[in-house]
Amino acid sequence: MKKLVLIFVFGWFFLHSSASVTAYFNYGIFNVPSGSPFIETYLTVIGSSIRHKAVNGGLQGSVNIKVLITKNGELYTGDNYNLLSPVDKDTLSITSFIDNHRYALPNGSYGIEITLTDNNDPLKKSFTYKENVVINYSKTEISSSSIQALESYAKTVNQSSISKSGYDLIPYNVNYYPEKQNKLSFYMETYATDTVLGKGQNFVYEYHIERKEDSVEMMRGFKKQTTAKVNPLLAQLDISGLETGNYYLVIQLKDKTNKVQLQKKWFFQRRNNILKAIGYKEKRSVYEFFGNYNNIDTMKMFVECLWPISTTLEKDWQINVSLSKDPEAMKKYIVDFWQKKSGDSLDPLQLWIAYYDQVKYVNKTFRCGKQRGYYTDRGRMYLQYGKPDQRVQQPSEPYSYPYEIWQYYTVYDQTNGQFYHNKKCVFVNKNIADDCYKLIHCEIRGEQYNDKWRYEITKRENNPNLDATQPSTQQGNNYNEFFNNPK
Repeated sequence: MKKLVLIFVFGWFFLHSSASVTAYFNYGIFNVPSGSPFIETYLTVIGSSIRHKAVNGGLQGSVNIKVLITKNGELYTGDNYNLLSPVDKDTLSITSFIDNHRYALPNGSYGIEITLTDNNDPLKKSFTYKENVVINYSKTEISSSSIQALESYAKTVNQSSISKSGYDLIPYNVNYYPEKQNKLSFYMETYATDTVLGKGQNFVYEYHIERKEDSVEMMRGFKKQTTAKVNPLLAQLDISGLETGNYYLVIQLKDKTNKVQLQKKWFFQRRNNILKAIGYKEKRSVYEFFGNYNNIDTMKMFVECLWPISTTLEKDWQINVSLSKDPEAMKKYIVDFWQKKSGDSLDPLQLWIAYYDQVKYVNKTFRCGKQRGYYTDRGRMYLQYGKPDQRVQQPSEPYSYPYEIWQYYTVYDQTNGQFYHNKKCVFVNKNIADDCYKLIHCEIRGEQYNDKWRYEITKRENNPNLDATQPSTQQGNNYNEFFNNPK
């Protein structure tokens, strides 16, 4: 049985389905200069999603965890074990729980698959997560581990699987901070600073939070260190005054000349009941706000612009409400939508204002003729997944249509609450005269995947060899370079 490392209750952010096991999975990659790199898995099981049986002292759940790690399509290593939940007194006090594990992996590309099955209810749908990871540590270049978000930390008394650099680190498994969470604690390691910068040299870790949409810096901190084989950074920032929005935690390593030698970003979302300056003096309810709107076209637009962040069921309702042309029905739908999004403790009007700011941006930036921005592929992607971390725009290139390549370091899908890592998407404009780009390939699960996307970009050679994934002639074209290394 895997050791239980933490017990706590999560809020409204978690989606519950009695028909399936619900869990959140995350991982971190670390290096051991004197040994092998390793991947560390973090798993949060939502206690209310599994069946509990009566045991001495209360109720307890049990899940089977199967881990498969493959290399070049073949099994490299794995694990299979049972994890017991904490014993809860009754069904009203069911708690969620966290588990973590380490697997030593040398440099290379791997596939990781983790499956959870309810031991007490074998008919319940299992939870499965798949991800591709690349480990590439160098002994002669400065590199770093993943940024590990923490629930809490304390000095190590007895060494265990959660111990690093003299501290026990309790992982925080989601990129989401509700209002009650006012500290952002994190850990990261940097390697080979002594080799690159020289032994005994001073440097500074600078870390700050910046808004994703416009890179505005919100708060910062720093720590001075001396070069070593491993330089750990354990720090925290007070986010009690951070308003609702999408953010990056940015960590930079600067040498004694103030040159940035390394930068690492970690995406997270904040929900806070601090009222944004939205152009009115008194806080109003979401119903009072929309009560001022009765124009059918305006209300129809308010409903339809929710499409990129809606579930399948919500989209069905949107179609019916839009076709009804009833402003009161549309108003009720919008109010219910944002009240559901806000949960019990957040301000639904604040969420709407923040989202509508993004809608106005995509309508201006990604409009296609008379088609509003949120209907276009780029606009829909921007609203559903957020601003890309890297956006390559190539309006003119020999033998190619105008194209764009977007890269997300971390993706949060607002339709299902899932996070993905290091995904790229490709858009092409074959009309040239307008600004209508179509999505032709994307690595995000559920989006259009096309390994022959390069043929879509290339004007000539549009009849691909069935066995080839790219044109034979690529002189003057940079799409491979931009896709592999977006700038």
